Amino acid sequence: MIRPKLVTFRAVRFHGENPSPDGTQSWTLETKQTVELAVGTSPPPLNGTQASVQIALDATARSDDGQAQPATFSASYEAVFAFPPGTTEAQVTPLMAEEPYQYGLVSQVFPLAMTLFRRELQTLGFDARGLPLGI
Repeated sequence: MIRPKLVTFRAVRFHGENPSPDGTQSWTLETKQTVELAVGTSPPPLNGTQASVQIALDATARSDDGQAQPATFSASYEAVFAFPPGTTEAQVTPLMAEEPYQYGLVSQVFPLAMTLFRRELQTLGFDARGLPLGI
């Protein structure tokens, strides 16, 4: 089995709006996640085969009493995995089509993305401890 190494993880963007005047209301938080995987060759000087995992998270918070304007949040995160030197795209492409292999990559990135997303929601006044850290 060809095992790539996680070499970079970064937050690409975060946007949030919390129009609530105070934090005393009870809220329901709904989330949606989109995960995309890709494989390709990195440009010089690395010149190696890489896999990319992109995770987009969107959340909407609604007050339980329905009186407050909803709060919305969105974020994107990206991770890059480097394969061992000499690994070709032709070797990796069939692996990337297999669900267990995809899971192995995504399961390393999702907790990082969700941890950052939860922290950002908390800075905007929402208790996001209930959001899952795993997939």
